Amino acid sequence: MEMRFYLRIIRKGWWLILIAALVAVNFSLVYSYYLTRPTYEAVARFIVSPNVQNIDSRDLVNSLATLDKRSVISTYAEVLNSHEIIDKTLNLLGVDPVQFKAYTTYVTVLPDANIIRFSVQGPNPQATATFANAIGQNAIDFIGDLYVIYNIEFLDQALVPSVPIQPQPLQNAGLALLAGLIFGVGLAIFRDQLSSTLDRLGQRNMIDYESLAFSRSYFERRVRQELSSQPDNVLTFGIIHLNGIQDFYDSLPQAYINKIMRHVAETLKYQLRGNDIVGRWSNLEFGILLPSTDGASAEGRMMRIRDVLNQPFSLEADHEMEVLLDLRIGLADRQGGESLALLVEQSEKALDVAMQSDGKVYLYKVRPFG
Repeated sequence: MEMRFYLRIIRKGWWLILIAALVAVNFSLVYSYYLTRPTYEAVARFIVSPNVQNIDSRDLVNSLATLDKRSVISTYAEVLNSHEIIDKTLNLLGVDPVQFKAYTTYVTVLPDANIIRFSVQGPNPQATATFANAIGQNAIDFIGDLYVIYNIEFLDQALVPSVPIQPQPLQNAGLALLAGLIFGVGLAIFRDQLSSTLDRLGQRNMIDYESLAFSRSYFERRVRQELSSQPDNVLTFGIIHLNGIQDFYDSLPQAYINKIMRHVAETLKYQLRGNDIVGRWSNLEFGILLPSTDGASAEGRMMRIRDVLNQPFSLEADHEMEVLLDLRIGLADRQGGESLALLVEQSEKALDVAMQSDGKVYLYKVRPFG
């Protein structure tokens, strides 16, 4: 289930993932080719071995055993990469130590071998090879003056590198593509979650919690849209007042209020047509809009709905507590061109008449009789 959910998000946000991947790859290529200074590496290798000219055959066995303990070769490696050797070499070459700060030296003792790997990395390929060989030779001379039992010699001198080790555009582009895809998927998931949250917030503002009908703000927006899209069509606007619970509405538990309001909203939606609009107008009132319906037709329809809703309504399953809603309805029809404000005003006047007369449904036409 979760896998299908994420696949749906990826399919929905594929363009976002593609854009993130392309941006990441392009940035990587620009960074690799135009913003990053190439770094070259020159590598020299050294071999450590007993000096057979200064030891006899019996000591040769002991010297080989000492080499197996790695202490000698590790010492030589530290000497090779020491500041003393590097600084002395720079002085011999006449190089300013400040310039050498752009270069880095590395030394590695190869496992299971008496080989030392010494490398210099920096922006100039010729300089890296020169530094590696000069530092190596200076270390050989320095060690030769201190230790006569073990020799250290070049196994491979450093060559001028032709290809930089950094940057690696293809490798960087591949990593950037992967990172862009991951970021794009995360962005698509975030966008989907944000969209869902905004939809829920929008729905919360659109729906009245107590009745589950449209909220007044959304209902008025829908009515205005209907009026503007069909400015010359006949329609009827109405306000339904629940007169039967007016005296004790404030003392009703919230559960009872929800049940009453949802019963009224569901009945109105069921009895009206699919394109009719129902919304909560106030605590005790609902608003309705009947498109393409004149006042006389709307009046007859609302009388039938009033008869349905005026049946005793039970608030408990055992029917011990019943209420009579006693609906009063004010209607105003539009023959063409009238505004929502005028329709509301005339509907409220019609509702005032319905509240005070025997006619529970009253139609007040916007245009004068004639």
